[in-house]
Amino acid sequence: MTKDLSLTQKYFACAFYKKGKLNGFDLYSLVCLLASGILELQLSGCISMEGGNRLHLPASGRKVAVTSGLPMEKAHLRPLCDYLNQDKPLKLEKVLIDYHYTLSSGKRRNALINAIGESLVREGLANEGKAALFGGRKSWYPAKKAVNQVIGMIRSELLEKGGVTEDTAALAILPKRGKIINQYFSRYERKEMKENLNIFSKSPEGILVKEMVTWVNAVIDATTILATMGS
Repeated sequence: MTKDLSLTQKYFACAFYKKGKLNGFDLYSLVCLLASGILELQLSGCISMEGGNRLHLPASGRKVAVTSGLPMEKAHLRPLCDYLNQDKPLKLEKVLIDYHYTLSSGKRRNALINAIGESLVREGLANEGKAALFGGRKSWYPAKKAVNQVIGMIRSELLEKGGVTEDTAALAILPKRGKIINQYFSRYERKEMKENLNIFSKSPEGILVKEMVTWVNAVIDATTILATMGS
């Protein structure tokens, strides 16, 4: 059941559905996958975020540190957690660079993608495709029932006012920034979701959601700036 899937697994299902993999040049979807993993670790209490220069960019200068062991149910995030578990906190900018702009970035990304894909296969919610020749990337094909239930959950909470959870709020944001939301929601639905999310984020119960919106947007903005600087 997708209700037992994590934030990262749910995003993965939507992002990989029918395609089997992410285009290596699809910066936004790749960053959103990484953002979902970091956010899931933070919500689980496995990592902490500190610092940052909010006057310039919310994500600038922020540091990530592992604060506790990884629970068994988060095993699909082992590659990411092991990378973050270093002698001193890592700046968010370095995490983004190491996963997207260095010679070993592909290896790190693939380790995370494969761990998430394998976790879905074990749940019977995805199939593994054949890897390309000469050590190419594996492909992962999430089941339609998994994607339908994830999208149905978002509709129920954000379009039918069923009460918004942290996972659903993040799932409503990530597909938009990852540029995959158009294939699942109509223009009218996207507009209504945005309005309902904004309303909820201003309520006492929505403070964490508002912080997540700011954080996820900051991650994307920071990466966009890094891409511009590197071009």
